[in-house]
This record gives sequence, C-alpha cells and structure tokens, in this order.
Amino acid sequence: MKVIAHRGANREAIENSRAAFEAALQGGATRIELDVQLSRDGHAVIMHDDRLGHTVDLPTPGIRLISSMDRTELSRLRLKNGEPLPFLDEIVDEFADRIELNIEIKGRSTKLADVTGKICVDHGRLDAFLISSFELEPLVFLKDHYPSIERACLWGTDNLMGQNFSRFAPPVFMLMAGARVFHPVAEWIDWNLMDQAKARGWKVYGWVPMAGETMGRESLWTFLAALEVDGLCTNYPREMAAWLAGVENEQQRIQSLSSTIRV
Repeated sequence: MKVIAHRGANREAIENSRAAFEAALQGGATRIELDVQLSRDGHAVIMHDDRLGHTVDLPTPGIRLISSMDRTELSRLRLKNGEPLPFLDEIVDEFADRIELNIEIKGRSTKLADVTGKICVDHGRLDAFLISSFELEPLVFLKDHYPSIERACLWGTDNLMGQNFSRFAPPVFMLMAGARVFHPVAEWIDWNLMDQAKARGWKVYGWVPMAGETMGRESLWTFLAALEVDGLCTNYPREMAAWLAGVENEQQRIQSLSSTIRV
C-alpha cells in the first residue's frame, strides 16, 4: 500500500511547504500529495485554498485571492514558517527525481491543467506524476492533451453536490476522464467498492480529511490493507510507513516460523 503524504507531512510542518515535503520524503512516504492554484499571470501556485491567509504571513491584514496576484507579487510572500510561497515548477525540480508527486488541481480551470501538464512533460519522468481532481473539466483536458500522464478522479461528499451528472456516478466520471485511478474518501471504501474497482481494472487510493485519522488510525490502515487498497493519502505518513514496515516484518517472521515447522 502506497503511503501518500497529504499536503506533505502536514503534522510535522506547515502544509504544502518544502519542509512538509522533505519530512514526508525522509519519513518514508512513497508519494507526496499537493494542491495547485492558478496565479493571475498563469503560474501554478502550491496552495490548498484559493485565497491567502491560512498558511501565509500577509504584510497587511486581509484575505487575497491567488488569482488576483502575479508571480512576482506572490514570490515576495512568506509562509508562516518563513519559507517562500512554493510554485509547482520549483517543487517538481526539487522533488520529482526523489519521490512521486500527486498533484491535485483545484477548481475547473483547463488553463491550470495545461500549465500543470506542461511542467510534468518538461520534467520528463512522467511516471513520477499523478494528477487528480474532483472536477471533470481539467481531467478531460489532460486526457486530450497530455494522455501519458496518469489521472485520478477524486471523490467525496462534494461530488454529490455538483451540477455535472458524472459527479453522481463514479464509473461515468472515470470513463469520461479516461482515468484508471479512483481516489475516494477513505470512509467510503468497502468490500463492494474494491470488488467493483478490481472488476474495472481501477487502482484505488483513498484519502483522509485533514481532521481525520487522529484516533484509531492503525485500525483504519489495517482495514484498508485487508481490502488490498493500493494506497492512502494520509496525514501521518511517517507513522504509516513505520506501521507498514512492522506489518511486513511480522509477516516475514510468521512465514519463517512456518517454514521451520514444515522442515
């Protein structure tokens, strides 16, 4: 099961920061999940929200839309840990040769999809990337213009509120997006979902909200592992990687004992 660090190791450092990405890498994560927004002049900014204020130290009070600022203005800002605001092209250059990146496109912008796809193609190692979205439009654009980049359909409560019919039916969403990776909220994963996914040849990577996993996370990981889920976007990548290593060691110990008994 892949360990996917949700916005980096967000419990060890500020989310979507270089420090969080480095902590995820050093903690044994297989992949880093991060979010991108589009600046006014067409750059992919790594930020979950569409406005500043949550993780950024603003020089003057107020909340600013990322889409209203250009790269020069955004580059002057600092995250609350003192780091400069990260851009996707920078993080790809720094991390994509060391760890897989799961890039979530926020919103329905095909322009942002184009910018993201181009950055991945320019890097060259397309197997290092997975691009995901809750929205159909960017995924269809990527299918048509960057078909070699793996795509994932994100699924959660918000999908049931959308206007597009694809949000009501995961198989339709997956078909229209040309995706092979289904990325549902972990609480919706069960035996039936996994049976349907296997029948359709999907990979399943669950995700957990930022407020999730605080209690009973090992029970969740045990359940997902039993279902043979392909990966989890977790808020505790270091702990999950260590837990998986412990499970693997225990399985090897049991196999060794079984071999000794048979002999």
